[in-house]
Amino acid sequence: MAWNDSLLIDPDGFVGKAPLLNSGAWTWITTMFGMPIFSVFAYRAAPRNCPSCSCGTNGNNSKIVGGEEAEIGQYPWMVALYYSNRFICGGTLINDRYVLTAAHCVFGSDRSRFRVKFLMHDRLVPKEDSFERKVSYIMTNWFVNVLVFITNDVALLKLSEPVPLGDTITPICLPPEGDSYAGKEGIVTGWGKRGDGSFPMQLQEVHVPILANEECHNQTQYFRFQINDRMICAGYKDGQKDSCQGDSGGPLHVYDPDANRYVIAGVVSWGFGCAQPGFPGIYARVNRFISWINFNTRDACLCH
Repeated sequence: MAWNDSLLIDPDGFVGKAPLLNSGAWTWITTMFGMPIFSVFAYRAAPRNCPSCSCGTNGNNSKIVGGEEAEIGQYPWMVALYYSNRFICGGTLINDRYVLTAAHCVFGSDRSRFRVKFLMHDRLVPKEDSFERKVSYIMTNWFVNVLVFITNDVALLKLSEPVPLGDTITPICLPPEGDSYAGKEGIVTGWGKRGDGSFPMQLQEVHVPILANEECHNQTQYFRFQINDRMICAGYKDGQKDSCQGDSGGPLHVYDPDANRYVIAGVVSWGFGCAQPGFPGIYARVNRFISWINFNTRDACLCH
């Protein structure tokens, strides 16, 4: 086999070159000289008939203008990911059946121990309409290089049953391919560590500038090889504000004032410390994975 051969393994153990897939779960294994270097779990599903729905909007149609604690209901696609009853990461509802999160949040874990919690604002005092779903499948597409820098840090969680979409809960919009979002304002939401080292119970939001990758290469302390085109660099070069531990897997939003809706530009991935000068946060660039996301969520109801 060549260094870049790819195999598919179905749930029954069949191994072969990539065929046309019917419905079902498969694992893609990429090899180097016959040795596996990383795998991608993929799920090809049948499409459904779905009613029309909107993405990236919320009940009050308002835009966060600043502050620390997010408004209740402002981000109805935001989810809290629990493992063995312990909060570990954030995530984002992208349609009625799938949540997008970071691969490092779920890799190597037992899916039966996950719970995805919706309409959460205060993790200590859940809202009356909060609910949860189990996870049926975990699909990852990640790779860690020899220097332990994560790339392809995205994962899809298939929910045990669809989420009822409506005014209370809506998915976020997926981004168009090709937009770098450089120069735009990003909004990160999560329950991650604050500047004083404490972990908040209430959902927090922070606004950060999105940098061009070339700017991240030349004007920060990162080495050029650490940042590739599947990543977004966002934050202040002198520190100030950043995502932090506990925010992993959550969304980096961009607000479109013309369409009055949010899109998910990135997924909180990694960085050196939190709000450290010279080290902005690093996010998985979602529009580099649109084909993979669309391929693996064909059984979902998509909103536009």
